Amino acid sequence: MFAASVAFVTALLAGVVLTPLARLAARRHGVVDHPDGRRKLHCGPVPLWGGVAVYLALSLGLVAAGLIGRADQSGLVDLAPIVALTAGGVCLIGCVDDRLDLKPRFKLLLQTAATIPVIMAGYWVQRIALFGYSIDLGWSGALLTMFWLVACINAVNLLDGMDGLASMVGVFSALSIALIAAIGGHLQVTLIAVALAGALAGFLAYNLPPASIYLGDSGSMVIGLVVGVLAFQGSLTASAALSITVPLLVMTIPMLDAVLAVTRRRLSGRPFDAADRGHIHHRLLSQGLTQWQSLGVIGTLCLITGTAAIAAAAWGNDALAWITAGGVVLLLVTTRAFGNHELALIKLAGAHAVSRSVRRLVESRRARRTIVRQSMLAGMPFDQAWSVLVDEVRRWQGRRIELEVTGADPRQSHRQVWVDEAESSLSCIHWSLAMMFSGPDRRTCYLKVSGSDAGISQQWTLVQLMRLLRPFGEHWTVRSEDSRGVAVPMPSPEIPARAGSLGRAATGSRREAA
Repeated sequence: MFAASVAFVTALLAGVVLTPLARLAARRHGVVDHPDGRRKLHCGPVPLWGGVAVYLALSLGLVAAGLIGRADQSGLVDLAPIVALTAGGVCLIGCVDDRLDLKPRFKLLLQTAATIPVIMAGYWVQRIALFGYSIDLGWSGALLTMFWLVACINAVNLLDGMDGLASMVGVFSALSIALIAAIGGHLQVTLIAVALAGALAGFLAYNLPPASIYLGDSGSMVIGLVVGVLAFQGSLTASAALSITVPLLVMTIPMLDAVLAVTRRRLSGRPFDAADRGHIHHRLLSQGLTQWQSLGVIGTLCLITGTAAIAAAAWGNDALAWITAGGVVLLLVTTRAFGNHELALIKLAGAHAVSRSVRRLVESRRARRTIVRQSMLAGMPFDQAWSVLVDEVRRWQGRRIELEVTGADPRQSHRQVWVDEAESSLSCIHWSLAMMFSGPDRRTCYLKVSGSDAGISQQWTLVQLMRLLRPFGEHWTVRSEDSRGVAVPMPSPEIPARAGSLGRAATGSRREAA
């Protein structure tokens, strides 16, 4: 434990000394964060590049502990040099981003490339364990490790929106990992985690509200990367399997905030990199909490999830850890502190997806019925098709049908009317529906149906009736009746129908024949 104490104290003192120097360098180079009156509510320009001080303090802590160049008990290449190298690359990317504001996709590509040394050194997950079951990943474990590291980098980066927040979360995460690694016998992980906690503690002296310097992307990305690497390496079991529960529990709050941010922006139609005020600290501030109170709430949540992760590592009880994490999320949502807006968006999107699926299913079935009906009508003489239409209309309480087909050739024009003999009075007509269809050679088909049931005049019912009439109207625009009553096919049978008027006017009732 002496080496851990040396690492912590050295990193702490280095953070206290180096942070003012980083602040001065950022001011001289104009790398400052300006308030915008909407999201950035600080009083004046605040220097960035705090991550440079954190990285250098972490490195000095590792050197002081004598870790550089020493082989660990696992026989692998030293973890400390790999962490220092990878964190240095990420810190450099962050410094450039703080200065030049890199495009999101390009920055994501650089972040992914920066994780390659970790993979090349062999620090990638080959097997995961959950609830006592082990799963071999093979080479896909390298992709999973890379995805995890990039996710951690961006999760902490997204969370870094309030004075002291990302630094405080980093301290809690690092200390939790240090204890978990100590339980599992991973000495190097413990020392690196303690050094990170010391560096962040020294930086926090200048970063707590009101902050005189910010981490910037250089700092938040370093925290995310180092915590991501240590969370995986410190959670390895005796069988070299990764207990997936532990790293997820340690990163519960940053990951929850990141996942909900992506969900919120995706469902609201905004770009993934679009800044908003929907993060957990924004939500707490909007409910009247001060920055210090918000830090206290988030710190307490991190303490709860970190303790659950430590308990899971010590007792091997994944269920207890997941119940704790679920309880934290449920508490945030039920108290409307965080996540309720995203939950409403998810419900709305789900309802829309179900509605769209049902609509497609109904339209598909309706289209099949229409095709079947059109195929059936194609082989029928007029009298039989007319009889089918009359039977269908009767089911809808129809009392009168008018059909008028006109064309350039008088022989292809005719009129047909059906009236229900049982109810031929005008007073029994409560609704009517008229549709007009166009066919080849200026041929048109006018089809009108009237009925006696007042309840059928509802809009949805009339729409259904329109769908019933459409195949008949389309059929008679491409087929004609000659003077002998024989159905004659018309050219270009595939002509789209054009709907006509929809009304409720009462009509007379007379039996007419063409």
